[in-house]
Amino acid sequence: MRWLPVVGLAAVKLAVSMVFAGRYGWHRDELYYLASARHLELGYVDYPPVTPAIARLVQVVAPDSVVALRFTSVLAGALVVVLAALMARELGGGRRAQLLSALAVVISPVFVGGNFIFETVSFDQLVWALLLWLVARVLAGGDRRLWLLAGLVLGIGLETKYTVAGLGVALAAGLLLTPGRRQLVTRWPWLGAALAVIMLAPNLWWQAGHGWDSIAYTLHHRGNTDGPVAYWLQQGLFLVQPLLLPLVVAGAVWLWRSGTFRALAWTAILIELLFFAVGGKSYYPAPVYPLLYAAGAVWLERSVGSRLLRRAWVAAAVVTTLVLTPILLPVLPADVMARSGLLKVPTLAEMYGWPDLAHEVAAAYASLHRSERRGAMVLASNYGEAGALDLYGPGLGLPPVVSPHLTYYYWAPARMSPNVVIAVGYERQDLEPLFADVTQVGTISNSYGVANQEAGMPIFVCRSPRRPLWQAWPSLKLLD
Repeated sequence: MRWLPVVGLAAVKLAVSMVFAGRYGWHRDELYYLASARHLELGYVDYPPVTPAIARLVQVVAPDSVVALRFTSVLAGALVVVLAALMARELGGGRRAQLLSALAVVISPVFVGGNFIFETVSFDQLVWALLLWLVARVLAGGDRRLWLLAGLVLGIGLETKYTVAGLGVALAAGLLLTPGRRQLVTRWPWLGAALAVIMLAPNLWWQAGHGWDSIAYTLHHRGNTDGPVAYWLQQGLFLVQPLLLPLVVAGAVWLWRSGTFRALAWTAILIELLFFAVGGKSYYPAPVYPLLYAAGAVWLERSVGSRLLRRAWVAAAVVTTLVLTPILLPVLPADVMARSGLLKVPTLAEMYGWPDLAHEVAAAYASLHRSERRGAMVLASNYGEAGALDLYGPGLGLPPVVSPHLTYYYWAPARMSPNVVIAVGYERQDLEPLFADVTQVGTISNSYGVANQEAGMPIFVCRSPRRPLWQAWPSLKLLD
């Protein structure tokens, strides 16, 4: 079977990721998506509603299962592997090019690590790959009515992660700058674009009713990166990895020289420049890599005749990714990883300590007088803490948990007025304007001693509120 090797690579990616899916526990972002799944809405402050909807569907089948949740993310990544091969075929690549483009996605670090955690990233990558495949198919002479399907995919993408809007802008510019502009004289691209906007309308309705917080959040995060130099270095040295970088560059050059697909070359170039100009993070352009891998694979198939050279390069690229695997996937046992010093990588470090946090807060709650426990609340400083306490708290008998962080801000009861609050992750100076009596009763730690974002943060019991919490709530709102 011609497609068996490609499907086999996708299956290998799926199997390897799922072997380790239960290690290290929940990531803070996954706890937030899990909480969002319990509060289905048309929008959220920092992402659209598709990913929480997927989480809600998973909860119906396997409640509170981190493995089941991660399966959907890994599955989306496996589908990108297949779509990369399909893109290579549309670009005119043969069997070798299709297999190489699929393999490049499998061993690309940004897809190895990015597809493991349940978050918007995997589903966004799938949308980009599907949209780019459809555009390549149209440019190769396919039915122009495929623009309607492309519009549907773009609409789903806009309800998945807002950064796909950058792809839409870059695609439109790429068509205008090349002979591909002839596509725009037909009605189909415009109908597809209209369909995408219509699909985004419910989310815009939510935004209008919530002060356009997503825009404020985006502006607040603009430029919140490691710097302009790191934007490029991180892509070349880590997200892509050095041995795949020549494939990316060759792919961009081949698309440019092809004539037929020059609009896609412009798209890839403009995507990189657009996110660089707006201060985006280095991984934002990553979903365009499968297109460049596919084009680079076509170039390699046609230009490098030495089978030995091709195999040596592929082997070296695979080995490079294998060396990086312990910081991309939880392949090492949790205690070994904690002692290794490799947990400076935030993605893995933030999977540690959430049950410990819940037990420490439960101990603080148990220290209260019985009369104080009635009507007490827990105030968490961020969505990770709040998500963990929402998940583990009911089993420990904890009171309701609120947080002013991002969309959690809107999930708080309307007129909160507790006499006692257990505050988690705040500094004393943040709480004293709200309460006359602020007493530290604990410090967040974890059984592995991992120095993650929560480790070392204080736990306070706050009494004698200076005003009801609901009145102070707007001043606590946090969009960072």
